[in-house]
Amino acid sequence: MAIKKPKQTEDNFVKALNPRDADTKHMGEEPFFPLQPDSDRRFSTLARSFTWYHRFYGKKDAKELLCQYLDYNNRTDEAKKLRKVHESEFLSTLCWLARMTMRGLELNEKENATLQNEIARIVKCLEVPETKESATGGSKEEVIAARPNIQDILKDKAKEAAGELEGLFDEFILGGTKPNNKLKPMDEVAKRNVMPQHISLIVDVWKRKQAEFELVQEGNDSQIIQGYSHLSKIQIRNILKFIEQSLTDLNSYISVKKAAKAPRARKAVPVEKIVAKLKYLRTFKDTASKLDLISIHPTKLHGSSEAWVYDTAKRKLHHYIADDYSKTFTVKGSTLLGFDTNKSEIKTLRKPCEQLAGVTGSKPAARKFFNDIKAVATTPNGRFNEHMIILKAW
Repeated sequence: MAIKKPKQTEDNFVKALNPRDADTKHMGEEPFFPLQPDSDRRFSTLARSFTWYHRFYGKKDAKELLCQYLDYNNRTDEAKKLRKVHESEFLSTLCWLARMTMRGLELNEKENATLQNEIARIVKCLEVPETKESATGGSKEEVIAARPNIQDILKDKAKEAAGELEGLFDEFILGGTKPNNKLKPMDEVAKRNVMPQHISLIVDVWKRKQAEFELVQEGNDSQIIQGYSHLSKIQIRNILKFIEQSLTDLNSYISVKKAAKAPRARKAVPVEKIVAKLKYLRTFKDTASKLDLISIHPTKLHGSSEAWVYDTAKRKLHHYIADDYSKTFTVKGSTLLGFDTNKSEIKTLRKPCEQLAGVTGSKPAARKFFNDIKAVATTPNGRFNEHMIILKAW
């Protein structure tokens, strides 16, 4: 909707904007500041005002309002320069803030510095314009401004959410403070995807509100009692319940956002690197017993579910079976992990040259062979050494 040139009223404030929207019945007229909001309520008051402008006006309107602010303050040269910049480069919230000064708001030192720095940023970008070749072959001037500060944008979302919550609170009071399940504060912050670290800005406002109504309920401060004399004790109690629910929702939102955050994905470690420190014997040749063994690579051991390992120094055959929880083996250093200590066994071989031939076939045949060995079985500990040959791994 078009923004008309502001008209000055008798009180030296510009005339209120008229959005011509049915929602003005619920959200009221343009914010007006004949009296300045106190420090305790300043954040919530500004947040509610930002919500009003965001509801009825867009980026183009925001740009025009900032230019009108400059015209209003006899800074027409800057206003002309800003009108050449594309509206996407303007921070809407600061434009609304500039408009509010024309409606009586007095900015504090920090707010004024932020606004003037934003104006200076946009003006400065016009000093070194980039040129773009036009379709006709000539050069066309294109203004490129610096990108807005992301922290300011994220905080603006928190302020918008705070304004919506204030609107819900007003709606609750206008409704006679009757319980209403449709009023869900968490939904308002979730819609705007407010960052968890910015929720504290909204929580502080509601805690001050809670403290104020608790004073009303206690009834010891005559001035506060007079200010809320239009509310009954039951209404005050319902208001406190609503505030408590809002604070609970805000704290729950932080927990939900943290829980929803995806865990950091770990970089996959190559199998070669995992088994690099595993001690084993690559080849074994015994001319006396005519035993000639070659170990398979440890990478086949990692991720398998059954394995046969022979200790050449002690003539012991190790049979490893993965447990039901791990399903497969893993290697850590020089130790095999993930095997079932009840099913895995070690047996001493009397004639290794003949007996080891039994584990070179199929898995069922190897199991039958091992079970038929008449020797006392012991439980392995998974530790490997430089005398061990890895015979099979499935």
